[in-house]
Amino acid sequence: MPKKKKIEEDKKEIIDSKKANSSSKTKKEEKKVSKVTKKNNEMPKWLEWFDKYRLAIYGVIGGVLVSVFVTILIWPDRIAKLEDGKEPVAEIDGLVITAEDLYEDMKQIYSISSLLEKIDNKILEEKYPENDEMEDEVKSQAENYYNIYDQYGTSKEEFLANNGFGSEAAFLAYLRLDYRRNKYVEDYIKSLITEDEIQDYYDDNVYGDINTKHILVKVNNTATDEEKEEAKKLAEEIITKLNEGKTFDEVKEEYKDSITYEELGYKSYNANLEDAYKEEMQKLADDSYSKKPVETSYGYHIVYRIDQKAKPSLEDVKEEIIETLSDKKSEEDKNISYIALDKMRTDAGIKFHDTVLEKKYNTYMEHYK
Repeated sequence: MPKKKKIEEDKKEIIDSKKANSSSKTKKEEKKVSKVTKKNNEMPKWLEWFDKYRLAIYGVIGGVLVSVFVTILIWPDRIAKLEDGKEPVAEIDGLVITAEDLYEDMKQIYSISSLLEKIDNKILEEKYPENDEMEDEVKSQAENYYNIYDQYGTSKEEFLANNGFGSEAAFLAYLRLDYRRNKYVEDYIKSLITEDEIQDYYDDNVYGDINTKHILVKVNNTATDEEKEEAKKLAEEIITKLNEGKTFDEVKEEYKDSITYEELGYKSYNANLEDAYKEEMQKLADDSYSKKPVETSYGYHIVYRIDQKAKPSLEDVKEEIIETLSDKKSEEDKNISYIALDKMRTDAGIKFHDTVLEKKYNTYMEHYK
């Protein structure tokens, strides 16, 4: 389940009381001017001009104040700015919470994950533009989540809310970012694979498709040691019959009530078979069978190798080899995805202006290097 906490704050700005006080201050100044006027028979020229046009001036000032007051009343959102960090966001019982206070708390709790989402989105949206394959995969993943949680009585809306997504669009955006990150990591790992590694893997592990059939004496997961031993003895008994000259078809018919018979057909070097079976079919010669039971998680096999195709060329299997080597590197280094994304950000020229966040990011990455 994706873990994602998004903070959506309604930042409220407290109306500046200075503007509200400006009107009363103006009136005090008027009284002061009036007193000075009475005490002095001769007024300065600028004061004569002010006295002459005071009605017009008062009209202009009054109009401005009314406009400001009306704007404050009808302004739907008053958002605190981070220009100096001191602007209030909210207050209660004498406690004033500033934008700076809120930012510092958010920085401590959600900073790195939120910051990296924005940074990675910026880089990866340009590197991997949206396409049909991406959208199909994202929608498929979303539906998979919905269906899984629906089985436990959780609706889509509840799932989104419980995981911090304000809308389905936000969830799809999260999955889209995850898709792009995985794509970048895959490409990064592939870039680490050398031509020599590819050639060595081809020489040591690739072979032509092998055609086999087999007899299986099944062993259940709950089987006792005694039952396992009995199954092994039955497989050895069948091999003895083959050694005495009976054909594979004859013994499969004779033991049909105690065994499972299957024709696997041609299987490649990277077929989804257990290692023990693959090793056995490789070492057998054409038209030969196992001389000892081959044990897998299913039980005991007697493998019969029919024939083999020619080894494919390197060019025909190169992409398959790269995929195999990539998976191997991922298994060997569980932190490789973090290392890849860190390199991506460095190559893109990430620059921190907040030293606290920079230290948090460096500390975060130290765990994966």
